[in-house]
Amino acid sequence: MSPYKISPLPDEKIEKSLEKYDSFTRTLLINRGIKNEEEAEKFLNPNYEQDSYDPFLILNMDKAVSRILSAIDSGEKIIIYGDYDCDGIPGSVILHDFFKKIEYKNFLNYIPHRHKEGYGLNIPAIDSFAKDGVNLIITVDLAITDVEEVAHAESLGINVIVTDHHLPQAVLPKAHAVLNSKQIGDNYPDKMLSGAGVAFKLVQALIKERGKKWGIKEGWEKWLLDMAGLAAIADLVPLQNENRLIAYYGLKVLRKSPRIGFQ
Repeated sequence: MSPYKISPLPDEKIEKSLEKYDSFTRTLLINRGIKNEEEAEKFLNPNYEQDSYDPFLILNMDKAVSRILSAIDSGEKIIIYGDYDCDGIPGSVILHDFFKKIEYKNFLNYIPHRHKEGYGLNIPAIDSFAKDGVNLIITVDLAITDVEEVAHAESLGINVIVTDHHLPQAVLPKAHAVLNSKQIGDNYPDKMLSGAGVAFKLVQALIKERGKKWGIKEGWEKWLLDMAGLAAIADLVPLQNENRLIAYYGLKVLRKSPRIGFQ
């Protein structure tokens, strides 16, 4: 039996609706589930202003933003706890660069050791944060299944904001806020963001809420799309919908990136 599955011929109506494109492009579009010219143009020529969704459509975004702003106003110590892969690290850089931009100094990035600590939150690290007076942990690309670890942090007086894109389990961690568009009750238009994509939407929401007060020019967050775009490509999320936008503009920013490593 052949391991290959031959795609059926496209519907004539779909072919007709995409007739302005050459046959090769038309085939690629159809194979990606694109059925009309409007969808095709959005895919081929994304528009940041038109195609970027309101970050506050993500469930619990308002709660997460409110807690982070409260921490900033009070000068609380914040840990950005990111996964060690090419999704968690770029997502952690996004939050790092945001805090640097607003000149907030009382934060640290923490990447767990792949072999000594493993994936996700771990209790020894949380205990060390408590001793150092940490008040808030923001996870990147992890913790959606870390029920015990989040409960431990909260019991020590450390609030946790989970930002993740992995599939939620039956029991969610009882964090201060959970940002994951795959969770039940979330109506965000794109369920397939990368972990860094979720972190980018969090920064987008923070800027939307208080950017003018911080003196941040409208659209500054686009400079963070090199990180979000890199993560979208490296983590193999579907490059459609908002991920397509993030990857498209991410590559443009990458060409102009002031980051020495990329240069």
